[in-house]
Amino acid sequence: MKLNERELANTRKLVTSNGISKLGDILFDYVNSVWLSKLGNGSFWMAVYQSSETLVSVFVNFIGGILSDTKQRKNIIWICDIIAGLLCIALAIIVPSFLLLYAIIAVNIALSVLSSIRDPAYKAVFGEIVRKEQIGRVNSLLESCKQTIKIAGPVLAMVIAKFVGSKMALLLDGLTFIISGLLIRQLDILFETEPPAAKQSSFSKIKEAFKYLLAEKNILIVIAFASVINFILAGYELILPFASFAFSKNAYAFFLTAESIGGLLGAVASNLIRKELSSKYLFWIIAVAGVPLAVMSPLYQVSHWLFGAIICITLFNFCISVFNIQFMTYIQTNADMTYIGRVFSIVFTAAIIFVPLGSFFFQFVMDVKSSVDYLWLGGLLMLVAGLASVFYSLNQRRVEES
Repeated sequence: MKLNERELANTRKLVTSNGISKLGDILFDYVNSVWLSKLGNGSFWMAVYQSSETLVSVFVNFIGGILSDTKQRKNIIWICDIIAGLLCIALAIIVPSFLLLYAIIAVNIALSVLSSIRDPAYKAVFGEIVRKEQIGRVNSLLESCKQTIKIAGPVLAMVIAKFVGSKMALLLDGLTFIISGLLIRQLDILFETEPPAAKQSSFSKIKEAFKYLLAEKNILIVIAFASVINFILAGYELILPFASFAFSKNAYAFFLTAESIGGLLGAVASNLIRKELSSKYLFWIIAVAGVPLAVMSPLYQVSHWLFGAIICITLFNFCISVFNIQFMTYIQTNADMTYIGRVFSIVFTAAIIFVPLGSFFFQFVMDVKSSVDYLWLGGLLMLVAGLASVFYSLNQRRVEES
């Protein structure tokens, strides 16, 4: 079954908006990171710049989920994009130089607030602009766009910043947000979702979402599983920059390229999956992802063949890309549209909490310069996938018996 004319138009607007927005994100972070790194106490301000995003998102995600389930999702998205664009333009042309440092931190916090409000609505709106059976295809196209921008974006950001300067780059960044918002505003809503009529406090709305997840055990198991996987992947992200010590010189650069290639191929392959994947298949995707990660260290120790490790990184990220797309599709197609915004706010908050915890944990228990770490992480992914599959099967048996 193909996308009909209205769905195709919506998908084009969504993918174009996403690509422009992602490029703007890269440009914003590149310009500000370069500027902060040149300060005398640059490392401190860089830490403030990065950590402020995480702290803000933890507290605001739930507000975004509540708004997504009680207001018009399309309006939330495009209004947040327009405000973000205006903030970047103001940073570029209004803020004086002596206030620029504090303005960059403040604007970054404001953008994090807007992103936390926007993201649950963005993921939830898919069910309003295409049929459920087409959501997986849209996710695959978005991931393909994201991986392409990830490859070309940093180089393009560097070129833009070099030739037009930081101020003009921020101005262009603001324009990308505004264009993205205007494209979202043109989305054609095909399936309206009625907001709840009953008036409730914010705490009651979040409590209601948790009760819904407790009743929907399969969705809860998938979300808990994804959170643990994020915890483990934080360890992978931690050790990857030290790949040149664990393997050979320039390994990190090769691995980054392999990541992008694997992610792009995974997005393309995911688009070929016609049927909706069950929870159990999601677990097996991660189990398969653990295999190349686990074998790359012994393979390199025996052969000292870097290309073999590069292939393993490519296959690993291929599987992770497929998992990410199918995970989002699973939530978007299985969660009740009444609660879906709050469900995504729980998903995003869990990811934000588990990733820093994983980074600190693995930094404590691993020698980041050893290739053996990849073996342990791959084995851990397979173990967790196996346990999750067992829990899922037990829950299915309990449901069938009741």
